[in-house]
Amino acid sequence: ELLRDGDWVEAERALRAVLAADPGNAYAQQYLGQALEMAGDPEAAQRAYEAAEKLSPEYLGATLGVGRTLRTRGRLDEAATVLERLLAKWPEDADGLYLAGLVSAERGDGKRAIGYLERFLATRPEAEARFDAEALVTALKGKAKPLSIVN
Repeated sequence: ELLRDGDWVEAERALRAVLAADPGNAYAQQYLGQALEMAGDPEAAQRAYEAAEKLSPEYLGATLGVGRTLRTRGRLDEAATVLERLLAKWPEDADGLYLAGLVSAERGDGKRAIGYLERFLATRPEAEARFDAEALVTALKGKAKPLSIVN
């Protein structure tokens, strides 16, 4: 509830209390990562996500969090490795496909980015994400048209 309300500081405090009582709680670790990420501390968030993933290797949200925080921190090659591992387990995960597309584009691998983003689009995402992905694919294919300025 605290995460949903955007109270990152209080969420972190509550989650650390849960983890003090139950250090093996992978969900609390993942949610701690989320709170830290939203509070602007991607390095600490990554550590929490990695702890959650270690506790529960099949926890998709934890693996996705590791990939996302690596991207935020500019560690694109490592993010790509994590996302390849994620997609080997969950090949149609929309969030993983979209993030892999972004990371690939940022690494300069347009062909791979297009592949991931087209797979993402095949998952039938919501309109806003679909529009963003379609625009990126168009740009990566070199078909984007310059915007005209309207006075």
